Amino acid sequence: MLVSLLLLAALFLLAGFLTRTFQQYREQLAREWYERGEAQMKAGRAGDALNPLRTALVYSRDNPQYELRLAQALVAGQRYAEAQTYLLTLWERQPGNSTLNLELARLAARRGEIAEAIRYYQASIYGVWESAGPQHRRAARLELIAYLSEHGRNAEALAETIEFAANLPSDAALHVEAGELFLKQKSDDHALEQFREALKMEPRNASALAGAGRAAFDGGDYANAGRYLERAVRAARDDSSSAELLSLVRAVLSLDPEAAGLSAEARAARAVRAFTLAQARLAACPAPAGSSPEASVNLLSQRAKALEPKIRKNRLARDMDLYTETVAFVFQAEQAVSSVCGPGTVDDRALAVLAGQRSRGSK
Repeated sequence: MLVSLLLLAALFLLAGFLTRTFQQYREQLAREWYERGEAQMKAGRAGDALNPLRTALVYSRDNPQYELRLAQALVAGQRYAEAQTYLLTLWERQPGNSTLNLELARLAARRGEIAEAIRYYQASIYGVWESAGPQHRRAARLELIAYLSEHGRNAEALAETIEFAANLPSDAALHVEAGELFLKQKSDDHALEQFREALKMEPRNASALAGAGRAAFDGGDYANAGRYLERAVRAARDDSSSAELLSLVRAVLSLDPEAAGLSAEARAARAVRAFTLAQARLAACPAPAGSSPEASVNLLSQRAKALEPKIRKNRLARDMDLYTETVAFVFQAEQAVSSVCGPGTVDDRALAVLAGQRSRGSK
């Protein structure tokens, strides 16, 4: 009896050993096939990764890492229905898994399912990340912002950008990134705030200075724009974009007939100069025959000839009605000609900028 029991025990131990050995062998095979599939994915050959990844799952069923990678390979190969099946199976087990929600968001975006994509992006942002949660959250929110902007959902994109900016660490580069996002969304005040935050950390950060200059310019604060851009050009001598914008800002500041603090004589002198520039611009820009703006450009040229005898500095300094008429004509002419013959000289562009600012202010 004792011998029989010992024999049974030995057989049991042997069976257990063989089972563990077999299971270890299966896991080893699964890892080997997974690594083959992973190598194909990293090489950009998603189609060639499918069979190795499927084989890995044969040897290690329900392995979430292998299932996720197979789903990603299917997405890369545009086999969206199969990918969704795997992802939803995984999601049902872990609905709060941010990685899964992000993959489902991307899949929904590829399938044109806008509401679903947004829902999964939000779940990804507020879900659970296995590691580096803040960094992954920011990356997912940036994807969502880009997606919303791409689909014209600008108010939602702005709201997400505000949330992105509100949760940034003390990192100048991230604040610059937020500022650039706000610039794209034409939210100049928010953009300037972010660039200023970056400059508190890195006062000579060329990107932050250039961004602050652009934000101030777009917001109509030309004096501050000039100060930021001067610093930007000093910080990065090869920044041709900032140098060009600085030239435009200087022209705006020197030409603006409605700048605060000007005497009547100085205001009149600027109006005369602006009229001369607009008149020359009209003469140099014959509207193409048959073009829709042709009539307006020709009419403006006729008005310029009628106004010319009255455009004298002393008269404009005394006659406020004539001054107002002259400035209005200049702005109208510069905008009309720009639409037909392009931006013109830096002075012409400066006058068009001032005209645009006045138009926005009157709305």
